Amino acid sequence: MKKRILYFLILTLFPILIFSQEKHVSLKFDARVDFDYFHFMDSDEADDKSGFAGKYLNVMLDGRINDKVEYHWRQRLNRTNSLTEFFTATDWAYIDYHLNDNFTLSAGKQVVAIGGFEYDYAPIDVFFWSDFWANIPCYQLGVSIAGKDNSGRNTLLFQFANSPFSKVVYESLYSYNLLWKGNFGWFKTLYSVNMIEYEQGDFINYIALGNQFVVGGFTLDLDYTNRYHGKQESFFSDFSIVANAKYSINDKWNVFVKGGYDQNKSQKPSTPVSDYWDVCVVPGTEYAFCGGGLEFFPLNNSRDLRVHAFCAGNNTASQPVNFNVGITWKMKVLDKQY
Repeated sequence: MKKRILYFLILTLFPILIFSQEKHVSLKFDARVDFDYFHFMDSDEADDKSGFAGKYLNVMLDGRINDKVEYHWRQRLNRTNSLTEFFTATDWAYIDYHLNDNFTLSAGKQVVAIGGFEYDYAPIDVFFWSDFWANIPCYQLGVSIAGKDNSGRNTLLFQFANSPFSKVVYESLYSYNLLWKGNFGWFKTLYSVNMIEYEQGDFINYIALGNQFVVGGFTLDLDYTNRYHGKQESFFSDFSIVANAKYSINDKWNVFVKGGYDQNKSQKPSTPVSDYWDVCVVPGTEYAFCGGGLEFFPLNNSRDLRVHAFCAGNNTASQPVNFNVGITWKMKVLDKQY
């Protein structure tokens, strides 16, 4: 009980304590609740499973202290936590310092700078996913510097952070990440090269190429992520491909289809777990998934309320087919200029 009370006080008092210093502050909550029905193609209907589940409950606080300094914080309220490891359920908590109009320094817990649009979407907006997305730990403490050109179309970010594969503090494992964000109107990019330490002095390297094409109401995301260890015999034996197409029929309706494939043939499936180079898409993986659905936004001129439905399946041993209906809502508690 004491832990819950302290948790509540931290969440409620933190924004209040800093109001007097702010030029701008925004406080929001996001929530998503789904009903899932799982049918397993290789078994009887008696083995089917269904039920309601609260998928996400997030609080987000963003503020601008002055023209140079901003802060950003997102907390998962439905994720387990402890007072000694409060950051466990913290997606990010970082400070931006704008050196000038082109360069920004950031420090704190951040998104690990890996390319790809599936990776970039907020988890609350991802309905079914690749094996890589499901297993990559994507938030870590670190520092970064970002520079953009005068047109604002190109941003290059370098990040030095703890490795996503760190299991304890002070493990001396790091990641070195270089990300290019391009915005050319109809074409956007999220490209990265990454050196990620999974054991001291031993790295797995990523080349992540995220491409987004926008034509009218049609959006197509094409992601390719190649993972490579120096001892691999083939450069292309460990990779993920994801395609996601969405069409906005009008302001209220979207339809979408998505599919992908993860493969890791860089090591034998019998390789001991302690010797894995890739711990996200493990050796022997040949995972394919696909599905489609729709989104409905019932409020006029607002996307703060969303109803979705989809059907998706994959090629795992049980051959599950997931039928899902859910609702997402965004609660804007405060958005004030001082």
